[in-house]
Amino acid sequence: MGLWGLTRGTVSHRIAPVLHAFGGAATVLAVGVALLGALPELQISDDTPSLIVATEDVPSTGTEFAVQFAGRVSAAAETLATLPAAQVAALWRELPLSFVSDLIKQRPDVVGNLEGARYADRDRANISQLATARQNALSAEQLALSQLRSAASPESSALTVAEASARVQAIDVLLGLLGETPSHDARRYLLSLDSSVDGPPLAAISVGNLDSALFTTYFVPGMNSSVLEAEDYLRGVTRIQQASDASAAVLWLGYESPGPVETVSTARAEAGAVLLGAALDGYNAYRDAFSVQSELTVVAHSYGSTTAAIALAGGDHAVDAFVMIGSAGVPSHIRVSDLHVPAGRVYASEATADGLAAKGQFWSGRTNPASAEWGAQLFSSNGATLADGTILAAVRAHDAVGANDEADHEKYLGDGTQSLYGIRKIVTGQSYDIAPAAPAPSPDSTILASAAK
Repeated sequence: MGLWGLTRGTVSHRIAPVLHAFGGAATVLAVGVALLGALPELQISDDTPSLIVATEDVPSTGTEFAVQFAGRVSAAAETLATLPAAQVAALWRELPLSFVSDLIKQRPDVVGNLEGARYADRDRANISQLATARQNALSAEQLALSQLRSAASPESSALTVAEASARVQAIDVLLGLLGETPSHDARRYLLSLDSSVDGPPLAAISVGNLDSALFTTYFVPGMNSSVLEAEDYLRGVTRIQQASDASAAVLWLGYESPGPVETVSTARAEAGAVLLGAALDGYNAYRDAFSVQSELTVVAHSYGSTTAAIALAGGDHAVDAFVMIGSAGVPSHIRVSDLHVPAGRVYASEATADGLAAKGQFWSGRTNPASAEWGAQLFSSNGATLADGTILAAVRAHDAVGANDEADHEKYLGDGTQSLYGIRKIVTGQSYDIAPAAPAPSPDSTILASAAK
């Protein structure tokens, strides 16, 4: 979108933080007026947010904030969107419920992805947008089909149709998953919804309530993961959540995952790491402001572990434990000590029968975190019998889950597997109760042995 396509709300949301960097309300006002003057066709009314509104002094309490922005709910939302998550959380804690309801009703697009806001409120905002999002997706699909019939370049138009259709299907998946929750499962929450990308929207779905959970887990899936596969992944995430009644587990589909060919590159991981880091920081801001005492764990599978490792190496996100299963490898310059995770709380597991993890490490040149020299705590996914006679199944494939409950058997998050048993122990602070594993063979030796067959 070029400058001439900007709306006033877009200007305040995207440019106000930059203006603040110049230092001072007078400068903000002067530059803001100049920018608005450069948009001659822009229609300004009293009920649209402005640069001046977005940059006015923000009160220190939620009560004062509601008073200052009384009758200007959209402007309040635009202002909140420019603030750090910690400041949002501090304000949100004291916002009157009626003001929060007005924010959700009038600006669900902001509230639904607002880091620092209460997660139940974000869920309400995102759920309220799904019906409209589906209608918009259907309209876009019909337009794409119409263009396909008259296109000079059918190939590119066909791709657009596929993306539009995938968006409709993905929203249908969300509507199905966030309707009636099975009685034996914890409630599901739609924590984020980003329709700015082509194809399926990005999203995060939690099983259990992050607002009050004592054990919170973010699960980051790998290649070819999207909302289209959310139903399958949620079975595995639900099993993680069932480690404790006081637990919440998030299926984080907040990045555009790579296809198989792209996994040799870290480009998608680097982009996703920024978004994952922001989500973790938002959670930390919330639990600090609302005095939630919880344990935060990141569990990542395959290329998701590449993404998560880059995120954790990029800054301290107050993660208490990090688990990598079937890793596609971490960048060779990242060491276990770079992850800002407490010593001894980084874990890795790679099943002997996982035929793909080593290939991803080999072809990308990334490091296997399940190797002895890297330094993670290793736990087994190869099956075991517990002291009480319980048999834990071995993982016999690379996938985290299958296409249905039965196909989940012997996958990393499959019911009754040793890997799931270990993950549940780790996320609830009981890692002393899991069996250590022998280091995984080097990817070089695995690939060469496979080639020799």
